Amino acid sequence: MIFRRCGWALAVACVSVQVAAADEPTAPVAVFRTDWGIQLGPIMLTPGGFLEFTSIYRKRNETADIGSSFGSIPFPNNNNYYIKEFRETARDTRVSLLAQGPPGYDYKGEGYLETDFVSAGTNSNGNQSNSYTLRIRQAYLGWSRPDLGWAIMAGQAWSLVTPYKNGLTARQEDIPLVDDGQLYVGFNWARQTQFRLVKTFSPAVAVGLSLESPQNALKGTVPAGATGGNPGGPGLNSEANYSTDIAPDVILKLALDPGYGHYELYSLTRFLHDRAPGVPGNLASETSHTTVAQSFGAGLILPLWSKWLELHATTLIGHGNGRYGSAQLSDSTYNARDGSVAALREQQGLVGLIAHPLQAFDVYAYGGFEQQTAAYGLVPDNNMACSTNFINVGSLPTSADCGGVGRVRQVAGGFVWKAYRGPLGYVTAGPEVEYVKDTTYAAKNGTTAETNNIMVYITIRYYP
Repeated sequence: MIFRRCGWALAVACVSVQVAAADEPTAPVAVFRTDWGIQLGPIMLTPGGFLEFTSIYRKRNETADIGSSFGSIPFPNNNNYYIKEFRETARDTRVSLLAQGPPGYDYKGEGYLETDFVSAGTNSNGNQSNSYTLRIRQAYLGWSRPDLGWAIMAGQAWSLVTPYKNGLTARQEDIPLVDDGQLYVGFNWARQTQFRLVKTFSPAVAVGLSLESPQNALKGTVPAGATGGNPGGPGLNSEANYSTDIAPDVILKLALDPGYGHYELYSLTRFLHDRAPGVPGNLASETSHTTVAQSFGAGLILPLWSKWLELHATTLIGHGNGRYGSAQLSDSTYNARDGSVAALREQQGLVGLIAHPLQAFDVYAYGGFEQQTAAYGLVPDNNMACSTNFINVGSLPTSADCGGVGRVRQVAGGFVWKAYRGPLGYVTAGPEVEYVKDTTYAAKNGTTAETNNIMVYITIRYYP
């Protein structure tokens, strides 16, 4: 990344119409980037971000803002199944700041902060003030020795599970072209605190190891005396449940850039923890349990037709990986025999095509899925609580008798039009249409329940 250097007297003149300089993976094109910054002593400060307006229509009411609830669509006996939803929002507006140390040394240091307004405080409302709160997206520091190929990151950033455009360089994540804040079903990602070490052996080979903040999404009936999570305490959200964790999620990734496309292979190892009676109902037999959940993932970017058409694909297969998918299926349930955590087997996948028919247009289409295999009673039973007449089931409970949604599929497409590029920055606009289908776990008689939703997004962004 190249920046214009200025003396103190010219610092004000160096404030620029910088376009998504520091990190804008969802920016439709890189050709409009103009990397400028403010020289502040030895530090280069580069502001970034955009202003956004989005109009949202959903066929089924999810009472959601910019991010859809892919795995929680209302079923037919819920009134929201028959209610349409319309919203307008500017809360995905983003502000970022990149601070970089002076060049000319063997090492490089930087800090990065990125925020938006997709959060709500206790006084946030949609009646009059719409006073939604600022939230952290990314906040990390980095140190590297480019001559030796080593780089270290510490702080909150996109997980190493997230696919990259090239190498394993921060702010080069391959985020899909998307208007939905929850991205796409089958896309693997998280933004969380981590400590990451990357070794770049050559422009074609990089290896990364990341130790990331864990969180286990448990589903099912909690056995008597078991503790797998607790409401948030000081400094945490008291209305959210936090799992009991003893070790970070460990991600090891290999990235290859042989000159034709980009390819990734990685492993995800998790340590799911709880404490429960070894003998159901006998509190005196309580013991702590740790379950190792292992998954493997892959991704690629393949140019199919020169610079006109690209194939993007990712997959993640294994146990206990639900939290790394956009549909947010659960990671685990309780072993009905001894109360230990049982990691659920899950498969995820996403395939996308991005075309560039004209310089001012990007056209895209994606298809993805996430599905789990039931375990330890997470299957809808043939009783009145779950209903054998699945046309009447509503938002299924997540008890041991009713496992709820076990498979989510989605197809989506849209285009981005670069409507303006000039001295004031640039403006993009475009629609996106999504179709999502949820399916419950199969009941004991083999039947399932299904629901669906159609979402239409129209988004305008201004990059000053």
